Amino acid sequence: MSKRLLISTIVLTLFSFSLLTACGTESQSASQQSQGNEAAGNAQQDGMKPEVGAELLVWESKGPEFDFMKAVAQGFEKEYGIKVKVEPVPAIDAVKKLTTDGPAGIGADVFSSPHDQLGNAVMAGLVLQNDVFTDAEKNDFLSSAIDGVSYDGVLYGFPTAIDTYALFYNKKLMEQAPKTYEEIIKFAETYNDPKNKKYGFMWDVGQLYLSYSFLGGYGGYVFGNHGTDVNDIGLNNEKSIEGAKFLQSFNKVLPLNINDINDNIITGFFQEGKTAAIINGPWFISSLANSNMEYGVAPLPLLPNGEHPVSFSGIRGLYVNSYTKYPVAAKLFASYVTSKQSLTKRFEMTTQLPPRKDLMDDPILTKDPNTMAFLEQAKYSTPMPSIPEMGNVWVPASAALSSIWNDNQDPGTVLNKAVNQIKTAINTKK
Repeated sequence: MSKRLLISTIVLTLFSFSLLTACGTESQSASQQSQGNEAAGNAQQDGMKPEVGAELLVWESKGPEFDFMKAVAQGFEKEYGIKVKVEPVPAIDAVKKLTTDGPAGIGADVFSSPHDQLGNAVMAGLVLQNDVFTDAEKNDFLSSAIDGVSYDGVLYGFPTAIDTYALFYNKKLMEQAPKTYEEIIKFAETYNDPKNKKYGFMWDVGQLYLSYSFLGGYGGYVFGNHGTDVNDIGLNNEKSIEGAKFLQSFNKVLPLNINDINDNIITGFFQEGKTAAIINGPWFISSLANSNMEYGVAPLPLLPNGEHPVSFSGIRGLYVNSYTKYPVAAKLFASYVTSKQSLTKRFEMTTQLPPRKDLMDDPILTKDPNTMAFLEQAKYSTPMPSIPEMGNVWVPASAALSSIWNDNQDPGTVLNKAVNQIKTAINTKK
């Protein structure tokens, strides 16, 4: 997801859970869920026959994804005779808006949302299960994409795109992409010149979203059971601590205070040719569009343990409103939008990474090495936990990274403190 979308989503997650759980009664949500699942189940048996007279309202963010949604809606209407109206509603606001519009009967039948708001939506009874995809159809998508739009082992969403981050490198400074982090460390030994603000490698250390790749690559995790078990917090287990120690060792490669390593500094240094390599996402490519620098993108380098860093990923997806009058038509539309043909068109219009495995060898992707690099890294990514409790993680984790980096404190001690803070915050809200 974009930097703005990520930050907005994190902030929204921190305060939205209490609002969401207060909306609607549990019995009404359960009734809506049951009716929708029964209708969709019958549709599967009958060949997905949409309701007579069905008309759909769809919410999507403004921009190229909105243009795509309007185009694909026209194709759907032509093929199935079902009218589809697309309204511009930011994906990060859709769940919040649906808490009032859903019960009032004016919410979208299908809406776009980042996956890390799914937990809140499920807890509030706002979304129907995706019981349309067969096991074979699920296998058409990257496993991380399916995991991202699932909650507590149940599939709800229809994945439209996957975001993760990778390594950008300056081809004039590095002839080829470093395969291992040891190569970066060795490069920095001769390249670094702090007095002239030259550094071999930079990333936003204090942001858990990016630094998680070091912990995850050693086997660490935030919550157990694919990010759903709040009673199993893995940020302070032995593997996470080992990853944090390796992260800490990069202080000699990047001897700056964590408060001085922000997005503007990283972008500026890389564009000016002062920094040879950085970690960033596909959204960063637009920042380089007007520059003349020769750069490349590669999967994150291997860790000293020989493993791939496990990056966080964000999954964009479509969801069906549990209050919709037309659950079959809505699921049919969401399925139509995430077909191979539709997602090929979506990539052409948005350049956002398609989460379908059967597009990995398509020339539309393979002709762009930068796109392929992100997709390769996506194979080793894990979706950010989508449970509401994730909102309690960001601040303590960021503070822990700051102590580890700036103050050279023992990673084990610092991460234990962070986990205790997370547990206290979670228990306080129960």
